[in-house]
Amino acid sequence: MALGDRHQKKDVEAALKRAEAAGLKVTHKRNGHTWGLVICCPCNKSHRVNCTPRNAGDEANKIDNFTKHHGGHA
Repeated sequence: MALGDRHQKKDVEAALKRAEAAGLKVTHKRNGHTWGLVICCPCNKSHRVNCTPRNAGDEANKIDNFTKHHGGHA
């Protein structure tokens, strides 16, 4: 993830960094309300990351749960 691809919410950005550290791929592709995707390459599952979530803590928890379930695949 490049420097300009940071998420504006610090909780979500921290969760995205944890996902990358676990071996998941984080892509920044802004399209409507979508900021980007967290992708598990081996099983081809993905999690959509909202650009402006209602609750940044909940969005970060969703990313962490995805990372917990798919981090061991990488």
